[in-house]
Amino acid sequence: MPNERRFFRPRPKETGRHQSFEQSLDGEYAFRIDQGGRSMLDTYNAATKELQAIIKACVDDGKTLRARGSLWSLSPVAVTDGRLIDTKALRLAFTFSPSQTDPAYDGDAAKLRFVECGNSISALNNLLFADRLSLKASGSNNGQTIAGALSTGTHGGAYRFGALAEMVAGLHLVVGPNKHVYLERQSRPVMKPDFARQLDADFIRDDTLFNAALISFGSFGIIHGLMIEARELFILNAVRYRALYDDTLKTALGNADPTLLPLPPTAAGMPTDTPYHFEVFFNPNEGTPPEEAIVLVMYEEPWSERYDPPLWDGGESGMGASGLDVMGALFDMIPSPLNQLVVPILNDQVRDEFAPYVKKAIIRDLFRGEKVLGKTLACAMGMPADRTVEAQEIAFEVYEDGSDVLPVIISHRFVKGTEALLGFTRFDPTAVFEIDGLNLPSVRGYLERVWEKLDAAGIPFTMHWGKFNGHLNPARVRQRYGDAAVGQWIGAREMLLENAEVRKVFANDFLTNLGLAT
Repeated sequence: MPNERRFFRPRPKETGRHQSFEQSLDGEYAFRIDQGGRSMLDTYNAATKELQAIIKACVDDGKTLRARGSLWSLSPVAVTDGRLIDTKALRLAFTFSPSQTDPAYDGDAAKLRFVECGNSISALNNLLFADRLSLKASGSNNGQTIAGALSTGTHGGAYRFGALAEMVAGLHLVVGPNKHVYLERQSRPVMKPDFARQLDADFIRDDTLFNAALISFGSFGIIHGLMIEARELFILNAVRYRALYDDTLKTALGNADPTLLPLPPTAAGMPTDTPYHFEVFFNPNEGTPPEEAIVLVMYEEPWSERYDPPLWDGGESGMGASGLDVMGALFDMIPSPLNQLVVPILNDQVRDEFAPYVKKAIIRDLFRGEKVLGKTLACAMGMPADRTVEAQEIAFEVYEDGSDVLPVIISHRFVKGTEALLGFTRFDPTAVFEIDGLNLPSVRGYLERVWEKLDAAGIPFTMHWGKFNGHLNPARVRQRYGDAAVGQWIGAREMLLENAEVRKVFANDFLTNLGLAT
């Protein structure tokens, strides 16, 4: 093929970004940066053909395949013992005029972007900022690729909007050597059929197929392009402060409502009519329960060209740092051996990382800069918001019953529920209950005991596909999502992928072990 961009490089293994797993490999495909000379559409369509050629090679060679982004996941959901595709050089982005959208589209064509799978969240932030637009939601940092973040259910903390998946309105899936499709919901048309014809793709509108493919962790083929809906640029007033863990905070947690909390005097006069983000952190080494929690709330205000980005040291955790970010930043500073004598030192370090602040910033400047220095571990469980405090108390009780000092942070974020069949933010609203720490046997054991106690208490919960989720098995997947949703998801995979050979190519141990591969 002339102007071929793909190449193959031998790689014996892949290590997750957080050193959470090692995966043996047959090798990895990658793409050279586009050197121009063709139109953007021709360049994009040529890449589709190369992705199809990669699938054909894996079918012919009997190898499994997974497209990968930045390897942000802490579970092996996105890897395989066959071949990977490094997609990070695939980063085109297209804009549209109203004439290209379906007459029934209820959004703003000027805010639509069709983006190639290798675009990072950071790159999209910059791309949109140039047009004074913004992503609707973001994870706690910006290093993931958009396709990777979408596929594993990255949730962020836009509690009235939802996870990253909720801003995706169309998917271009390469589903075999001879087949690729552009997929939308039937209930929400976006583009005219001519758009799919320009991609030379089959045009499908189907709610079930779309809701299945939306969160499918790379097992529905290769997501080459995503149609995302941006929003007007806006500023977030972010306040991080310490608050008593009292009935007021418990009520706010149980109702997923930050407006029930009084703000500290440092935030006096801040507009609070449009809440955006609500997150609460606990350090169990300060007590089980501790007297205080760390609260992070954000409220919107309109964009102003007078905006002045807050200073940020790239060596520090970002202002929107999660518990995982903090554990990564503390990796080299956490005392050893961990015992009661070092608890005051550990607590001081956590307090420093979670220092109070009042900032004005846009998404691009708030959610950034994960600092990973060693083996870290993160688990995120989705559950109904009204069970949040009960789950929190269980986590405290399990910690109290143990004998180990554990370097962990416990937290809650809140997001609107999703329609994705296997979206772990399936409750409305969903409380994302997170436990982040170092990847130690004692921390893993603690997580397993918490899972058991949550089950015993009858608290329904799902698990983030891209984080530590060793609790999952086929029975629990069906219990958490229901036989109907799991059956529809499997049926959609069988319908979209070209044939049984291709389904085998896009299976991996993770999928098989959870009973989702056919």
